[in-house]
Amino acid sequence: MKSKTQGLKEKVKPVAILQPEKRSCKNCMKGKLMGLTDDILCREKGIVSPDYCCSSHHFFNMDVFKKLDFYRCCDCEFFIFHPHEHIKTYGVCDIFSVRKCDGSARRACSKFVRRREHTA
Repeated sequence: MKSKTQGLKEKVKPVAILQPEKRSCKNCMKGKLMGLTDDILCREKGIVSPDYCCSSHHFFNMDVFKKLDFYRCCDCEFFIFHPHEHIKTYGVCDIFSVRKCDGSARRACSKFVRRREHTA
């Protein structure tokens, strides 16, 4: 009987135990990395060190963030590109607009259809 339970324990045994990350401003949603130094700009506390952690800490999960799609007008099938020397995503929406604009600066509308391939 013990040999069966030992075999079952070996099969069910987890491969690796995931340790939660240490709470710090590096992995907080309210913190933003400053470009010049390793310091973090916190919405609550201002400029702090990367290892600092306040009571209003919220974990930033990169996997969840990557699943969100932020589509823009230039990703839509109805967006028509027009040549421009500085802006690669310059064009006009075939459905709603007659004014040319930068398609990467505008969010996609409710009539959005994803373009099969990016032509710009």
